[in-house]
Amino acid sequence: MGNAAVLSLTNVYARKRPNYLLRVFTIFSALSVVTILLLAGLGIYRIYHNHIISDAENDAVNIGYAIFEQEKDMLISYDSNSNAAIFVADKDFPVLDDRMKKYLHPMNMFKIKFFSKDKKIIYSTDHSIIGKVDDKNTTLSRALKGEVVSKIVKKGSVMDLAGEKRYDVDVVETYFPIIDKKHEIIGSFEVYIDVTRSYQQIKKVLLSSLSVLSIVLLFVFGFLFVLMRRLTDQLSTAQNELENIAVTDGLTKIYNRGHLIVRAEEEFLKTKRLIEKGMVSTFCGLIMFDVDHFKKINDRYGHPVGDEVLKEVSARLRNSLRKYDILGRYGGEEFLVILPNTSFEDTRVVAERIWRTIRERPFVIADLSINVTASMGIACFDGADNDLNHVLKRADDGLYKAKNEGRDMIAWI
Repeated sequence: MGNAAVLSLTNVYARKRPNYLLRVFTIFSALSVVTILLLAGLGIYRIYHNHIISDAENDAVNIGYAIFEQEKDMLISYDSNSNAAIFVADKDFPVLDDRMKKYLHPMNMFKIKFFSKDKKIIYSTDHSIIGKVDDKNTTLSRALKGEVVSKIVKKGSVMDLAGEKRYDVDVVETYFPIIDKKHEIIGSFEVYIDVTRSYQQIKKVLLSSLSVLSIVLLFVFGFLFVLMRRLTDQLSTAQNELENIAVTDGLTKIYNRGHLIVRAEEEFLKTKRLIEKGMVSTFCGLIMFDVDHFKKINDRYGHPVGDEVLKEVSARLRNSLRKYDILGRYGGEEFLVILPNTSFEDTRVVAERIWRTIRERPFVIADLSINVTASMGIACFDGADNDLNHVLKRADDGLYKAKNEGRDMIAWI
C-alpha cells in the first residue's frame, strides 16, 4: 500500500473518530444500563429472598420451640436412666392434631414434623408419613448436628391444615434441633411456612425498584450523552480545523506541498488503474506554474505586497479551473495544477487560459497596480510513466525551459 493510500485511510479514520467515540459511549452506556439493572435486580431479589427465608426461619424456630415447650409432655418420653427421646403415644395423636391446627393455621404453617434422633418421623400433621425414616435427608442430618437450616421450595400442590388443596405454593422448609434438659439433641423439627404472598411481593418490589432505577439511569446517561455529543461536535470541529491546517497553505489557503503530492499520487494511481482496465482515452494533466521575477516584487514593494500577489494569483488560478481540478502551492512562488481526465492538448488550453488571466489584468494591491506574468511547464500522464516523479520532472523541465527562453510563456518537453 502506497503512502497516499495509507494517508487517505488515516484521514478517513481521523474524520470518523469523534463519531466513533460517541458510538462507543452510546454502546457502553446501553450495556452499562442493562448490566446495572440486571445486577440491581439480582441484588434486590437476593436481599428479599434471603429476608423471606430469614423471617420464615425465625418464625419457624420461635413457634416450633413454643409448641414443643407447650406440648413436651406428649412429645417426650424418658427411659429408666432419665434419657429423653421423641415419642408420641397413639392416644395423643388426635389431641396433637387439633392443637397443631390451632397453632399452625393462623401462622401460614401447613405442616410440621417431629423427627427422632434416628431420623424417624414420630409425628406429622400428615399422618401418611408417620413412621417413615428419612435417612437420605442431608438437611435433616445438619439439623441433628445442631444447625438451623432453611430453604425455599416450590410445591406444585399441597394440602393445608383446613383440608384445602393449594397449588403453586412457595414454602420455606426449616429444620432445627430439639434439645432436652441435658442440652443434648434428641430430635429435630421440620416446619413448613407458606411464603407465597411474600414471594409474590418480590415481583412488585423488583418492578417498582427497577422502574425507578431505569428512569434515574436514563436521565443520567441521557445527560451524559448530550454532554458527550456536544464535546464530540466540538472535537469534530477542532479536528476538521486541524485537518484543514495540515493540508492547507497558510498564506494562499490552497493545498500545501505535502498534501498536493498526496493528491497527485492518488490521481496518478487512479489514472493508471483506468488505463490498465482498457480506458485508453484516460489522461491526467499537470501544470507547473511560477510567478516571474517574484523576488523583484518583494524587493521593490516589500514582502506584504508580495504575499498579496501570491494570494491574488491563487484566487485567479482557482477561478480558471474546474471544481474537481487540484491546485496547490508547490513552494515559494511556484504552484502546481493537477487536471484529472485531461489530455495534453486540453492541458495546454487550460495553461493558456491561466497565462492570460495572470498577465492581461494588473494586480491592484492597495494603491499599487502591478503587472504580473508567469512561466509554465506542462506535462501529461498517459500510461507510459511508472512513477509520478517522471511526470512531475517533465512539467518542471518545461517550466525551466520557459524561464530559460525568456519567461512569460508556456513550454513542455
